[in-house]
Amino acid sequence: MKSNRRVARIAVVALCIALLGGCKKELYGNLTEQDANEMLVALLEQGVSASKDSPDGGKNWTLDVDDAQVVRAMEVLRSRGLPHSKFNDLGELFKKDGLVSTPTEERVRFVYGISQELSSTLSKIDGVLVARVQIVLPNNDPLAQDIKPSSAAVFIKYRPDADINTLIPQIKTLVMHSVEGLTYDHVSVTTVAADPVELSKAPPPVSSPWWMIALGAAVAALLAGAGFAAYRFGLTRGAPPLQGWLDAFAGRFRPARKEP
Repeated sequence: MKSNRRVARIAVVALCIALLGGCKKELYGNLTEQDANEMLVALLEQGVSASKDSPDGGKNWTLDVDDAQVVRAMEVLRSRGLPHSKFNDLGELFKKDGLVSTPTEERVRFVYGISQELSSTLSKIDGVLVARVQIVLPNNDPLAQDIKPSSAAVFIKYRPDADINTLIPQIKTLVMHSVEGLTYDHVSVTTVAADPVELSKAPPPVSSPWWMIALGAAVAALLAGAGFAAYRFGLTRGAPPLQGWLDAFAGRFRPARKEP
């Protein structure tokens, strides 16, 4: 009797451990839906089991992956440059907050805002991992004879499989037309290819034969029936539900006593 109870308890614990073995871990949080979708697609394309969820009804999103695939998930996202960097726009920088800014502060905000807007635009080019734009607008004296020209420096880090160098003329033209007084020759573009990321091989999918699937379904049905029987047994006999189920389950495998 006691040995049967012990076996039943071990079986229940083993079942709980097996169910907890497929738990997922939150890899990223506070994501926009667009970032979550891009990251989810990138992981699924590389065979990483992932899912997204929103704890607050769609305002923020989380990305979850299996515990055993966390390292591979990070490798995949790094190779894609995900999640994207966050940039401020001019609307956020010049939001009215009740404070009076000096002309110098307004100028600094304006230059920084243009740099952020251009960096955000360039980062949306296919193959670009990192994009940064630095703008210099000299504060020239209107009465001065020598006027210093405006200048801009662009830094782009791209995926090794992307051909960004062919887009340098278009990038310089875009920056030139975004900054007042900036000429084409005063825009410098530096492009750097990222180191190739060698993704670890994804484990091959395990295909279970039909008889194992059928056996698993039968075991699940047996456990469900045993659980219902244990609940009814506990109600009718006044025993605790778990203890009553263990007694009932062990009793089915006890050999019948022979009458002398």
